[in-house]
Amino acid sequence: MFKKFRSWFQHEDAHIDIKFENQNAQINGHQFQLTRADTDDVDEMLRLEQSVYDGQTPWDRMAFLSELRKRELSLYLVLWDEQKLVAFIGCWFTKRESHITNIAVAPQYQGQGVGKYLMQFMIDMAISFDSQAMTLEVRTTNVIAKGLYHKLGFEDGPVKRGYYVMDHSDAMEMRKALNEILPVEERNQ
Repeated sequence: MFKKFRSWFQHEDAHIDIKFENQNAQINGHQFQLTRADTDDVDEMLRLEQSVYDGQTPWDRMAFLSELRKRELSLYLVLWDEQKLVAFIGCWFTKRESHITNIAVAPQYQGQGVGKYLMQFMIDMAISFDSQAMTLEVRTTNVIAKGLYHKLGFEDGPVKRGYYVMDHSDAMEMRKALNEILPVEERNQ
């Protein structure tokens, strides 16, 4: 996965300037704070992963730190309920394709629209950068996540056998075409 995007980024004609200002997020009547992730958030992100993945951390500290340094190519956001980290998401952006690298929602906040909100936020950003498609990988056994992605318009792709390093489980590629979707400003007129 990383080789694929490294080669794309090296050949991109247009540089994408990723700016993000911290903001409030209203999700199903609840107020959250959406901020850009930084190195100070990594411990909380690892704890959140452990709560989602039965004590495991699919991404280790070095993976998060490496990704957070790539501010010109990617955006990692954390969602807070007061002082509690409840979710995070990461995405790489290019004009050709944007890619969700990681998303996690605390178990007690799942099923409340948090994941959908974060995914739609990144989809809208990708559209604003004129990305042609959004992609991601999902565990083939993660029925709930696949259901959300289908509702957001993602289509199933090929299965990657033994994709996840931690447990060698399989992943399915999913893709959503963006070139036919109007930018947010035009959809809201």
